[in-house]
Amino acid sequence: MTRKRAEKKSKKTYKKIYSKIIPVIIIIIIIAISSIAAILYLPSEKNNETGKPDGKWLFAMDTDNIVYKYQVGAIPTLVIIDKNGDITYYKSATHYKEQLLPNIESAIQGTSESLGESIDFTVTTFNGEEFTLSEHKGEVILLDIMGVGCYPCELQMPELKEIDQEMDDKVVILSVDSCWYGETEKDVRDVYGEYILE
Repeated sequence: MTRKRAEKKSKKTYKKIYSKIIPVIIIIIIIAISSIAAILYLPSEKNNETGKPDGKWLFAMDTDNIVYKYQVGAIPTLVIIDKNGDITYYKSATHYKEQLLPNIESAIQGTSESLGESIDFTVTTFNGEEFTLSEHKGEVILLDIMGVGCYPCELQMPELKEIDQEMDDKVVILSVDSCWYGETEKDVRDVYGEYILE
């Protein structure tokens, strides 16, 4: 009789312990899974001021005569290319965010008037990837043809950075150094390094 009571008592004790431990174990498992998911899905690059992930901003040297293909007479020249591969904006000047955002938005929405078909080119970005324009149909491209030693280009960079942060992944910004003064990738990095994401 005593043994049966002791067994019943120990079963009740185990049930109490298990009823308290199992929820704790479940909570620990949920926290562990959440932590792993956060690590895996957090973007590797974040903007220091906002904590937001930076969008797609690539840098490259003009190794495919983009300056001639797009008849660039002065830098900076900005070209907006819509999802269909059509040029919807083309202008040489220092650009400001407020001026560019409506043009980018209309390219995203497909409501921009076409100025003609874009001309294909291929460059290698500073992160070592090949960028061929025709392979990016379906994306809005902001082609920034710029250069080292170009004061208007330098003035424009903070504006492009703000666009990059605000637009997230809705637009790909490709800054291509025109190579007009024989500059190298190192020269571009020395001047524009704070904007170049790896």
